[in-house]
Amino acid sequence: MTGGMAVPAVGLGCTGPVSYAGQDRLRRDLDTLRAAVGDAGPDQVFVCAVAPGGVGGNEYYPSEAEYLDAVADALHTEYAAIVDAGFTLQIDDPFLTDAFSYGTGTAQEKQAIARRFVAATNRSLRGIPADRVRLHTCYGINQGPRVHDAPLADLTDILFTINAGAFSFEAANPRHEHVYHLFESVTPPPGAVLLPGVISHSTSVVEHPDTIADRIVRFAERVGRENVVASADCGFSSQASYTPEIHPRIVWAKFEALAEGARRATARLW
Repeated sequence: MTGGMAVPAVGLGCTGPVSYAGQDRLRRDLDTLRAAVGDAGPDQVFVCAVAPGGVGGNEYYPSEAEYLDAVADALHTEYAAIVDAGFTLQIDDPFLTDAFSYGTGTAQEKQAIARRFVAATNRSLRGIPADRVRLHTCYGINQGPRVHDAPLADLTDILFTINAGAFSFEAANPRHEHVYHLFESVTPPPGAVLLPGVISHSTSVVEHPDTIADRIVRFAERVGRENVVASADCGFSSQASYTPEIHPRIVWAKFEALAEGARRATARLW
């Protein structure tokens, strides 16, 4: 999982009261992005931010729930600023799947951990319109066998209680391409948009546009063509300390194939 790390991973531990202290750097980043995208609105531009469940370990608060509440309150500052700047907020939460893929204990205990994560996320989203929020969950950014990935079916009941208007998940790599079948029996929340991955971040193979179109159409046939936006399984490099395993030229070729596949799917669906 850490094969692409440019520097060793250092775990973070909370040893005092949590507060948000990144306002100036956040404003710089948002201003830079606004200058780059011009007048593009929130439907065209999203900004990623970490989920409350991914901010280190608790060494200060009496309970994990109290720690997550404090982190959620701090992150609300960042989330609200992103939305106020005219962008869509994307919360990146691979930690939710980790609770099922690598968590110990019974299925009920894993669900309890996941529900604490979701409760913290919803607390952090208070007052933010759901249609300005995307929730992304995945199984990591590395190339790997992924034989221990928890099925999406294990977490949809919990995932869909998050106050988001769109949900991004892996659906392109060979361990997850079958998940469109899940939506033959699972109905997303009213008005929710699905952002299934139709290109994979964990292989250097550039998907054919017709394959991408097929993947889009499968989801559209099950949840409605207006409720699907083609996406990638995950980011190709989600942190500055990570060396991308997929070469940038291949990444751009994948995105070009994604755009063409979406055009072909649109022609078929409309």
